[in-house]
Amino acid sequence: MVKNHNQMTFWEHIDELRMFVIKSVSVVIIFSIICSLYSESIKDFIINPVASFVNEDPNLRIVYNDPMSPFFLYISVSIFSGLLFSFPFIMYFLLFFLKPAVSNTKISFFTLILVISTFLFTLGIFFTYKLLIPISFSFLVGFANGEEMIFNFNNIINKILLICLSVGTLFQMPIVAYFLGKINLLSSSLLEDNRRYAILLSFLISALITPPDFISQLLLGIPIVMLFEICIVILKITGRNSN
Repeated sequence: MVKNHNQMTFWEHIDELRMFVIKSVSVVIIFSIICSLYSESIKDFIINPVASFVNEDPNLRIVYNDPMSPFFLYISVSIFSGLLFSFPFIMYFLLFFLKPAVSNTKISFFTLILVISTFLFTLGIFFTYKLLIPISFSFLVGFANGEEMIFNFNNIINKILLICLSVGTLFQMPIVAYFLGKINLLSSSLLEDNRRYAILLSFLISALITPPDFISQLLLGIPIVMLFEICIVILKITGRNSN
């Protein structure tokens, strides 16, 4: 029988948190090891949106800048890919950890939350891989004016992976808003009262995540604002209109 949060002691909370961290880290390690076996194929897939530009323009080149770079790239691709593939499992562990806080919620609803969360994460990665990265790269290389440009292989791969992971995580905003509303920490009125600051923050976050060009920041900032509005709708539907 699962206890609710009022029945659990402080140390039971700590023990639950410890188990969540251990299970999450273990899954990431397992998937990172699996991904390390296919790192070359994963690397080729990740670089594909950028490689298409390089193949078409002889003035663009992607190179390793030192002998250790291939090894460090192998490690980073394995770890980042492991994180991406681990996400559904980490969310499952997190939902299980949060279940005592919403003890009246059925398991079937948690399953639905897990499916929606995984979908949003995948949607964020797809949006980044298919739109954000190609458009950003095209915009930036357009300033070369035919001059030769040399890119560091490690930097490009790591930035693509980091942006994908960051955007996928940002797309979890509706899920986070729902649970914050369930524990009375967030309401639709609070978000509506601070909408202008939220919009500003959305574009600041976009500027931190994306390459330094206005097109990329606008391309990511708009979906973040849309997700913010979805959070308001979710809180209204679930009855969290005010704190």
